[in-house]
Amino acid sequence: MKGKAITMEYDDWDQSYNEVPKWLQAAQQTNPRAIFQLSGPLVSVDGEDATSKYIMERFFWAFGPCIEGFKYCKLVVQVDRTFLIGKYHATLLITIA
Repeated sequence: MKGKAITMEYDDWDQSYNEVPKWLQAAQQTNPRAIFQLSGPLVSVDGEDATSKYIMERFFWAFGPCIEGFKYCKLVVQVDRTFLIGKYHATLLITIA
């Protein structure tokens, strides 16, 4: 029941997941000094074109002002992780410097 309500409001997970590259392109256009990198293999699903879906392995972003301001910061690195639940089981590793 809850899953159907979420799907009605936000669409399904797969469709939202495959919107990430489009979002990154839009973010790059509006933030030209930012760096966005997404990596993962393109896959073919149910005989569709191999560019129709991907498996996200890594995602990195840094905004221009943060990159510029980093040179004034003391060197401190914090590493944290969280476990994803639901449909996609994985570990999300976050590094903040």
